[in-house]
Amino acid sequence: MIRSSVNNIRSSLLQKSYRCLFSRPTTGVVGRRCFSSSTIKQEQEHYDVTIVGGGVVGLTMAKLLQEQCPSYSVAILERGSGFVSSSASVAEGEKEEIPSPRSYALSPKSLKLLQDAFPGELNNKRLANYNSMQVWEGSSPAMLVFSHLDLEEESKYLGTCVEDSFLVQNLWSYLQEKEDRNISLLTNTSLKDLDVKNDRVTLSITNDGQKDSVNNDNRCDTLSTDLLIAADGAGSPIRSQLGIPFHGFEYGRTAITFTVEVNEHFLGNSRAYQRFLENGPIALLPTYSKNHFVVVWSTTPQHAKEIKSMDQTDLVQVLNDTLQRGPERIDPLFERENTSSLMNNLAYGIDRVLDTVHYGMGMRHWSDDDAKFVAPPSISKVVTQRFAFPLSCKVVPTFRYQQCVALIGDAAHTVHPLAGQGLNLGLDDVDNLISVIRKSHDAGMDPGIFLDEYQRNRQRRIPAMVGGIHAIHSLFENKSTPLLHGKSIGLSLINQVTPLRRQLAKIATGM
Repeated sequence: MIRSSVNNIRSSLLQKSYRCLFSRPTTGVVGRRCFSSSTIKQEQEHYDVTIVGGGVVGLTMAKLLQEQCPSYSVAILERGSGFVSSSASVAEGEKEEIPSPRSYALSPKSLKLLQDAFPGELNNKRLANYNSMQVWEGSSPAMLVFSHLDLEEESKYLGTCVEDSFLVQNLWSYLQEKEDRNISLLTNTSLKDLDVKNDRVTLSITNDGQKDSVNNDNRCDTLSTDLLIAADGAGSPIRSQLGIPFHGFEYGRTAITFTVEVNEHFLGNSRAYQRFLENGPIALLPTYSKNHFVVVWSTTPQHAKEIKSMDQTDLVQVLNDTLQRGPERIDPLFERENTSSLMNNLAYGIDRVLDTVHYGMGMRHWSDDDAKFVAPPSISKVVTQRFAFPLSCKVVPTFRYQQCVALIGDAAHTVHPLAGQGLNLGLDDVDNLISVIRKSHDAGMDPGIFLDEYQRNRQRRIPAMVGGIHAIHSLFENKSTPLLHGKSIGLSLINQVTPLRRQLAKIATGM
């Protein structure tokens, strides 16, 4: 009986291995020939892995599957055409190409993942590598400067800013050209419904532009898959249809972003800047053009509306007034009356001691050119449209559904942009999930068989990262005078104690 059971298990594994080694879409075409609205057939197709969402996270996942799990057939479903122009929407009268404000700040780890996945595709001329970042508060004398020296020795940069459109366009083009490989690109395709049964997912999809001959509606077709990967954004239809909660809250804040032209600056575009204000942080991020930076301003919805409708001249003045101001003195810790009482004298003495501590700690590193405060480049004009989006902090309680659905990127978590970790967390999902799927592939099993490992890893890491980013936001949002004094001393201490600063930098960049 034992030998019979062993033989049954061995037979089952061999069948799965045979299927993984030789399975391909039963209809449909691989690679470039699937890159049109006319290629989805009426017959049901089957793929080992199907990815819904053709953004940076979904495309990177597809490329790594193609490379590391070559016997798996893979499909990408994307509602759009798969191509995005790399140029920004330019203000009237501008002719030259201008960096798009829809950009990301990539950590060295994320950039390496992308460059390894798409060798030669990420042209260095479009990457803005910066080696330091300056952080200070609107009502505090303290500041913090991170540099690439705070990371591992092999890190040449602290981070890299790159446009979303540039990434998406290059990643799509790369996959489209690999027409002899195991990826089908199903564009102009929307998910209508899904059904999970026996660890297999059946998808009902509509193909925009392909009409049904009977009712003239977009024709609905079906395909099945062993593993469905939801990379379909914060409003994920897959997450909603599976009934997976999205726990968290809205910040009641709006981020507004746009590209500005700056005057010449001695640091060029080698430093990023972030100042914490009463209603949220404002960041000035470098681009591949030394004459342009991207502004990301998190503030109240009402203030965001005012910024969006503000006259060009007035907005430039507001931006320069906000960003050119350096660290400031904190209000006294104690309110004092105009008397010479003992308590007033004691309060005065404590405030003087605190001033000495604040400014003494702040000035200790001013002799170091790489660590001292530097006023950001002055802004001369706004050169693109102003885009706004609401901010939220949300995370799913589970990153997989049974053994056949995995959630990655914004479909699984959203964070405040103050730490620039949105895309970095999504690419970290990809990095972890591909290692789990590769184990299944190498063992000749279904791709989702080890999803519990992905679940455990994400549940350890993501809530901690999301919670840490929210804690930073809450800390700087609180403007009580005692807390301001405590934050000022804490920031100055981190700035001066190298091991503390380096540890914080490594955590922030995912290294």
